[in-house]
Amino acid sequence: MSSTFYQTPAIRIRLSAVIGVFALISCGMLVRSTWIQIWGDARLENLAKKQFQSKILMKPRRGLITDRTGEPLAINLETSSLVGSPAKILKSRSTLHLLARTMNLSPKTLEKRLDPKKSFIWFERHVSDERMEHFKKTGIIQANGDMPEGLWVVKEMKRVYPHNGLAAPLIGSVNVDTEGLEGVELWKNSLLQGKSASFDAFKDALGRPTLYNSSAQANMKDGQNIELSIDASLQYSVEELLESSMIKTRAQSGMVVVMDSETGEILALAQSPAHSHVRKIMALTDGYEPGSTMKAVLISSAINKGIMKLSDSLYGHLGKFKIQGRTISEAEAHEKFGYITLKKMLEVSSNVVAAELALKVGAERYVASLREFGFGAKTGSQFPGEISGWMPAQPKNIKPLTLATMGFGQSIMVTPMQMLRAYAAFSNGGYLVEPTLLKRADGEHAKKIQLLKPSTVHDITQALVGVTEGEKGTGHKARVEGYHVAGKTGTAQTVDPRTHRYSNSRYIASFLGYPAGVKHPVTILALLDNPKGIYYAGETAAPLFSEVLKATVSRFSIPATEAVEIKLANQPTPAPSNTDDVQSIQTARSSAMSTAEIVAQSVESVHEVNIDNPVMPSLSGLTPQEALRALKPFAPLLSIHGFGLIKRQTPESGAILAPNVKVSLYLEE
Repeated sequence: MSSTFYQTPAIRIRLSAVIGVFALISCGMLVRSTWIQIWGDARLENLAKKQFQSKILMKPRRGLITDRTGEPLAINLETSSLVGSPAKILKSRSTLHLLARTMNLSPKTLEKRLDPKKSFIWFERHVSDERMEHFKKTGIIQANGDMPEGLWVVKEMKRVYPHNGLAAPLIGSVNVDTEGLEGVELWKNSLLQGKSASFDAFKDALGRPTLYNSSAQANMKDGQNIELSIDASLQYSVEELLESSMIKTRAQSGMVVVMDSETGEILALAQSPAHSHVRKIMALTDGYEPGSTMKAVLISSAINKGIMKLSDSLYGHLGKFKIQGRTISEAEAHEKFGYITLKKMLEVSSNVVAAELALKVGAERYVASLREFGFGAKTGSQFPGEISGWMPAQPKNIKPLTLATMGFGQSIMVTPMQMLRAYAAFSNGGYLVEPTLLKRADGEHAKKIQLLKPSTVHDITQALVGVTEGEKGTGHKARVEGYHVAGKTGTAQTVDPRTHRYSNSRYIASFLGYPAGVKHPVTILALLDNPKGIYYAGETAAPLFSEVLKATVSRFSIPATEAVEIKLANQPTPAPSNTDDVQSIQTARSSAMSTAEIVAQSVESVHEVNIDNPVMPSLSGLTPQEALRALKPFAPLLSIHGFGLIKRQTPESGAILAPNVKVSLYLEE
């Protein structure tokens, strides 16, 4: 019956049709497979590549950040990161449990976090050496270096700051992908990060990518190095001095900025607190009312425009000056000045006379001078976040009371960098220069604008020296032996945010100045916000300025311009025998000889008196350059350790010096 069934014509036709269909399908498959083998298929090739190839973005080496001497401030170090393929990990329960134990998670928690659609995920970035050892102990990394399927370790770069927090607000920081977040790292991120490139990579049997197209690296470009204008050694000293001053004065915040007066390069920039939640360069981003430091700008404007001379006098109203129903008083109630010269006004820091001078100059001329000094505009540093400050927009509308208070630095908002640049013009011969946080390239000249006449610079410097050397000067504690310090104190009231009135308990103390007549002019700002106890700038900011100036002239070996008394051990100073001797001593002290010349003469005199047994002089407090000149007659074998001023020496002062003696100098570090 079965045989009869298959012999039915209908059944034979159906079977023939089915066989024919399958034969056609087989032929089609054969033809298609032959076509694919010979000519290929783009769609299938792409599917295959997705299984065995992947695109990997390779980042270039980030550029370095260095100080002006090439000292690295931000570098790159190679580190390891743990990555994996969620799809492969989820297929292996053993790998899932092993990874969960390593990451201190339950397998269920880890499983929920893994997306099976993803082929790549970061598990831990920038793994420490201790953590890598932990991976080996848990079995993530086996003894032969192999890892479970779906896991692998990749090499990448991380940002490291070898000097820890040195100049941290300026340098800034990066994220885990080494992209700039703040400071120079953000400002110059486009130059530092370089150019990335994509690489085609095969995956091995464990799902780990392996590079195969090395020629693609030609498209990748490493980041550019950035050379800052700051000097790391000076920066370290200045930060230490600022922190010490913050402790002594219990100030809320503070800053110190050192500028090369000729080039505008910032040689040191320290601020405290340096590790706040949001880092910023307060010298550029924060405004304040400068107080009495603005009086020097006012006087220079009056002299430069021919309105008054330094020897001209104005009436001090015996300490109280009424205008528009308000009374302007001196900082101290006992100060009751009559007619005093402009030079004396700056020396004693008279608010009343400064107000009178501002009224005499007039609103339009005074505001025009302030704008010439760069107030009310950005300094040109190009650092992100810099503000312009604030000045009255319409000089004609300025009321007499406002103009009077502008004379002694109130009713106007400036940035510390603007004030520093203004005083740099007094220091460099009358030129307004653009400040820069980047070292200028060889042959690059700073942009300068002639601002003051040479005679004006001479007069204002003379007046500012009176602040530190005058009998009633407010800046005596800013002095540095061997230098004429020109500078001005400023103790400015700040506005209470609750009452919107000037506070009687919170002040900003500042000192701005420079060593006069030196070959390498520098300008320094020392500022303390809200010092507790004695808050006057002459007692808080001026001593800080003095210490910073000492560190600066030592670091850059800026020769002294005045005689410095060098005491030689076991060599008592003979009393003058007659008036001629007294006169000769006074003449010698008043001569403009450098410290090194005085030391050399002292040593030479000792050599002449005791030619057989020359005596080792005391070199404590000198710069290395000055010490070298002093010891030149002895031709010693000299070794120098550290940087700064000389703190200790061997042999000690008073020791007998033999020929070719070995002398070791230990500097402040």
